[in-house]
Amino acid sequence: MTNALPRKITKRSFFSFLLLLMIVALWLVARPVQAATLSNIQVDNSPSNAQVTLSFMDGKPDYKYFPLHSPERLVIDVKQNGEIIGLPMRVPAGDLVKVVRTSQPPDSRHKRIVLELSKAAKVQTSLKQVAGQYQVVFTLSSGQNRAPTSFNNTTQPMQVPNNAVQDKPLKMNSQAQRPAVAPAPVKTNKTMPKGAKQVVIAIDAGHGGKDPGAIGKNGYREKDVTLSVARKLYAKLEADPMFKPAMTRDGDYFISVSGRSDVARKKGANMLVSIHADSAPNSSARGASVWVLSNRRANSELGNWLEQREKQSELLGGAGDALSGADPYLSQAVLDLQFGHSQRVGYDVAVQVLHQLRKVGNIHKRSPEHASLGVLRSPDIPSILVETGFISNSAEEQLLKSNDYQEKVAEAIHQGLRQYFLVNPLQAAPN
Repeated sequence: MTNALPRKITKRSFFSFLLLLMIVALWLVARPVQAATLSNIQVDNSPSNAQVTLSFMDGKPDYKYFPLHSPERLVIDVKQNGEIIGLPMRVPAGDLVKVVRTSQPPDSRHKRIVLELSKAAKVQTSLKQVAGQYQVVFTLSSGQNRAPTSFNNTTQPMQVPNNAVQDKPLKMNSQAQRPAVAPAPVKTNKTMPKGAKQVVIAIDAGHGGKDPGAIGKNGYREKDVTLSVARKLYAKLEADPMFKPAMTRDGDYFISVSGRSDVARKKGANMLVSIHADSAPNSSARGASVWVLSNRRANSELGNWLEQREKQSELLGGAGDALSGADPYLSQAVLDLQFGHSQRVGYDVAVQVLHQLRKVGNIHKRSPEHASLGVLRSPDIPSILVETGFISNSAEEQLLKSNDYQEKVAEAIHQGLRQYFLVNPLQAAPN
């Protein structure tokens, strides 16, 4: 049986369609064109062979490489907006790859990675996709033949550039052992970009009341960690004119998981930060991590919102009212744009917060992880969940109890938020 739909196009549906076109056009214009982001470098090494894997997020990487001799090096230029941190990476002596470091890039659009080699080596590359990420694998083997002259993954083989001899190592923070990428830092004095409005940050202290969360071996409860860090973060954001903080709970009482995002929405939150402490059967697990909403959960929540018209109005304001009588496919398209934007913002904020947490202590996850966690269930509000450390690890349990460590974690979250919204301010409505 076919579904009979009226052919007549009403004035209301026509203007709804125009509204959708305007939203899509504005979204496409405002959407920045970004290069793929280098998220990790892994080295598997031996005296005669090595495999170096570069992992990328947000698209197919644009890279080229060429060898330098006397001493032996492999130079890799990557089109990359953010700075590469965590280098130089030094490996055990005697292996083929001696050092992975940065060097002066050929231009402002690229970053240069240099592999210092103990001997001449042949190089083969492969590009593959793993779990939504691209990986460029450099396989090096020592032998009579040296590395190929050069390679560019987008054009014909390139000539070795004149500036290749300017292989001057950049000064980098050598304390970090795991490389990652974060956008270039900006000044963090407590000012707001011109024309920006305050960013409302909902701070969610995980668990509470009858729900203690995870409990450490020495009896410290997750709900106490989260509330203490949340209050410190609140104080820091309140002292910063860029932000207006709001707590989902400010005491030892229980709020349902679904209720937390509802509280955030009622407070007009532009961003939700949920604070937790991790736990694992393996008592040696340690380090902080940052989580964002998975695509599967986002799609599920999108379906729920489409089924409830009153929620559409709550989410989109006047646009929700205009869409209430429109074709459901139009509603889905508009909501999908909103949800996609929220996921992108959440991930970008997570990258910044994780970058700041590296300065505080151990990192368990080197890039933001995706999960179907309930507190991230509102795709209309960009959300992140920060695991401050493993309470199941006795040493980290003591850290989590420490006022000094809590202050540092709160400041890391604060600076991560500030770095993002300095570059991507919320625009105030015109007078």
